[in-house]
Amino acid sequence: MTVDLTFALCTHRRNALLQRALASLIAAQRPPDLTIEVVVIDNSDGGEAAPVIAAAAERAGWGANPFVIRGLAAHPANISVARNAALEASDAPWLAFLDDDQHVAPDWFLEARRAIRETAADALFGAIAPQFAAGAQPTSAAKNLFTRSLDAIEGGALYAYGPHKTVGAALATGNTLFRRATALAQMRFDPAFGLAGGEDFDLFCRLQRAGRRFAWRPSLRAFEFIPASRCEPSYLRRRFYAGGQVYAAAIAGLSRTPQLARWGLRGRALAQALWLAPGATSAAVRGGQTRDEASYVLAGVLGKLSLGSPHPLYRDPTNNTIGQSLLTEI
Repeated sequence: MTVDLTFALCTHRRNALLQRALASLIAAQRPPDLTIEVVVIDNSDGGEAAPVIAAAAERAGWGANPFVIRGLAAHPANISVARNAALEASDAPWLAFLDDDQHVAPDWFLEARRAIRETAADALFGAIAPQFAAGAQPTSAAKNLFTRSLDAIEGGALYAYGPHKTVGAALATGNTLFRRATALAQMRFDPAFGLAGGEDFDLFCRLQRAGRRFAWRPSLRAFEFIPASRCEPSYLRRRFYAGGQVYAAAIAGLSRTPQLARWGLRGRALAQALWLAPGATSAAVRGGQTRDEASYVLAGVLGKLSLGSPHPLYRDPTNNTIGQSLLTEI
């Protein structure tokens, strides 16, 4: 059977959320002229997602419009390794990615079929709305970080970096649709970014440099579960710091002289940090949310200035605590 679209879902020890993500795909309406499959890449050491995958595969095989859900192990625990395994697992002309803490709107596949027919872009980025856990206290920084929403028209061009860089929404892999022949025929995710995140930003930078086109497609809607722990200042500071690190590494990697470019980025980050210091000091004195918001900006700048390796967010304890205990919340 020829598959038109492979839906890749990478997971690491978050079975409750994976269960919801797969349930949303099974429940979504699917046009009869779009043949799909779902590949779940289990990046855990012990194959922990196997029971969830098996149960979902059985459900997906029922009804008048069945489809295949299959599992695939990818080692070691590294999100780039998992994503690359997804690329090798199928040769469908279109490949979609969803994170295991996300789930799709009921019309996702209908809108994907329309997008495939209409677009000339190489990658499409859908809208993401956060769903904060009970008890979470998201500030504006958290809401902006976990939301992908733009005023741009549907089909409008997006840019990962450079003078036209898209402002206000991160170009990340979750809820993204790729044209395989042009976007992913040769490119792969770099494992050097696989523990800190940012492997998707690095890939998008390289794709943009190669002339590939990105487009905004808000009709492709997904929702992301955000635990209360990811709204805490300590987590957000780590997240912004790691973001600064991977941004600098990815941008430097586009240069013919990456080491020289990296030091140039450090120099600009140092100047930015010195410029921000008085305001950060004043915000620290005022305390509260004002202090926290200023600390996130400064953390991102210090990440660009960093001499160390990227902070391993992918192995952050927060990931491992988002597990079966959340069944009552979702």
